[in-house]
Amino acid sequence: MQKSFTALWSAVALCLASPGQAAETGIQYGPDPAQLLDVCRPAMARHAPAMLMIHGGGWYQGSRTQQAAACGMVAQTGVVAIPVDYRLLSAELSKKWPLQFNDVQVAMRWVRSHAAELGVDPNHICAEGDSAGGQLALMLDVVPGIGPGDAQTLLSSVSPRADCVVSISGPSDLLSIETAHPGYGNVLVGPGDPAFRNARKRDASPALRVAPGDGPALLIHGLDDPAVPFAQAVEMQAAFARVGTPAWLISHPGGHEFRGMSVEQSHAIWGVIGAFVRSRHLAGPPRQLAMDEILP
Repeated sequence: MQKSFTALWSAVALCLASPGQAAETGIQYGPDPAQLLDVCRPAMARHAPAMLMIHGGGWYQGSRTQQAAACGMVAQTGVVAIPVDYRLLSAELSKKWPLQFNDVQVAMRWVRSHAAELGVDPNHICAEGDSAGGQLALMLDVVPGIGPGDAQTLLSSVSPRADCVVSISGPSDLLSIETAHPGYGNVLVGPGDPAFRNARKRDASPALRVAPGDGPALLIHGLDDPAVPFAQAVEMQAAFARVGTPAWLISHPGGHEFRGMSVEQSHAIWGVIGAFVRSRHLAGPPRQLAMDEILP
């Protein structure tokens, strides 16, 4: 099995060794002060694939700066990397779901509308996220139109949809995850009776919103993830399979996000992600893979 990834790994190693990317920080993509993004571009980027990078933090904390190192590593693979901030949850009802999704949809539309100046192919913009950011990235893949919210009129003629998606430890079904974590997602959807809350959780569950035409997916998840059970990734892959969307699931013997990976693996996996974004494919048919089938 490892032989089928020899060419992929060689390409990853070459890209990671390639120098040169330009970083631009603090670019405003919407009217709110929180709506900021950074750009890491490969040297001489022209009509290159791009990847929106969405940070985790339970939807209520975190920042795009968490992905500063990964931004550079992704750029070295030939992909324009774009970490984004979004409005975080707060006690105010106005900061609950779907505000966070509204923001990343605006970010996607802004990048697509500025593709020429960013050196980006507007038809090849993917989304990546870890943990809560993985949920938001998956939503960009499975929701084709602009969702309701305070940003509907911004760049309304531009598609908000991702052309492929990478989810690292992302929750995919805010209802089924409650088997392991009762009340999971309540902080996201806000107060209300059980029926109201469940309806909003379904709305925020990418595994329940798949449809034909979704972009190819790469799911990376720890087998012993205590925060977001591995079953969430299995469910997401199965949901994509039901509608004919190719989805690869890489498992690793560890916990949430990259916990349990070696430093070398956690760095090298960004090369694999960059290779996936460039081709929107991994070697072989869509399936579940162990980490040691991908990396030496």
